[in-house]
Amino acid sequence: MPLVISASRRTDIPAFYSSWFVQRLKMGSVAVQQPYSGKILRVSLKREDVSAIVFWSKNYSPLVDKLDAIEGTTKNLFFHFTISGARELETSAPDYRDAIRDYVFLAVRYSPEQLVWRFDPICITDKLPFEVFEERFARCAELLKGYAQKCVISFVHPYKKVMTNLARYTDHRLVEVSTAQKRRHAGRIAEIAARYGIRILACCNDNLVGDGVAKAACIDGAFLSSLFNAPIDTRRASSRKECACTKSVDIGAYDTCAHGCVYCYATMDKERARKSLSLHNPEWNSLRMDVPEEDDEKAQQNIFCSNSQP
Repeated sequence: MPLVISASRRTDIPAFYSSWFVQRLKMGSVAVQQPYSGKILRVSLKREDVSAIVFWSKNYSPLVDKLDAIEGTTKNLFFHFTISGARELETSAPDYRDAIRDYVFLAVRYSPEQLVWRFDPICITDKLPFEVFEERFARCAELLKGYAQKCVISFVHPYKKVMTNLARYTDHRLVEVSTAQKRRHAGRIAEIAARYGIRILACCNDNLVGDGVAKAACIDGAFLSSLFNAPIDTRRASSRKECACTKSVDIGAYDTCAHGCVYCYATMDKERARKSLSLHNPEWNSLRMDVPEEDDEKAQQNIFCSNSQP
């Protein structure tokens, strides 16, 4: 069965690696190093092997002039667009007004159904109370009225790397928020969203479901199959316990995103990520490196294509 390509949960490909991505589409494949095993996988990007591409980004501006080239492989494109309320913790992200401009452009070019607004994670600190996020959400929701149908929310998880980066790069202290408080906060956001025709979904935060908040499936094979009238794998992915996503293949790499968001689970070290970006070559067959030919030959047994199982 053709693949859903995730580009990417691990890094912001549209913002920083869009030229590389288009080159890999042109070449018809990409080498992906698995983050824990180190195994190199060769993923087919041929037209017949790609059922849809799911993008994740805070900044689609660098991708806009490449959409025609991408559509040469598939027009089945879905966009997760993060416009959050924590600029103090993501200082390299675009201004929300610029991001909303690009959101509207994509919604008009494709359809509001092919985008989802992500207002996550909500990262409440001693300097960013929930009321700040609430006000910023309302401001964005008003501007996105008619263009955004769904919005995914979550509350930050205090992973060790998150706590380390907060202490290392900011003077913010994460505030502990009870489950009951989170549910009240989510309910207030859902009330605001409803005024603008936006439905709130919770990503891997099942304790938020209810009071106008539904469970998110960020990659939903059944929905994508219906949306694009295409055969798409609807088996549940092996992921976090509360994750409802279906099968996809992520082609990104950790520690390569230069946005510098201190709450990010995919970046341990901002300096390392910036260095990875500065050394990156768009001609490489993999995001972080050019896989040596001998390693590439070993990876042939792991080819993902329409004639093999992902």
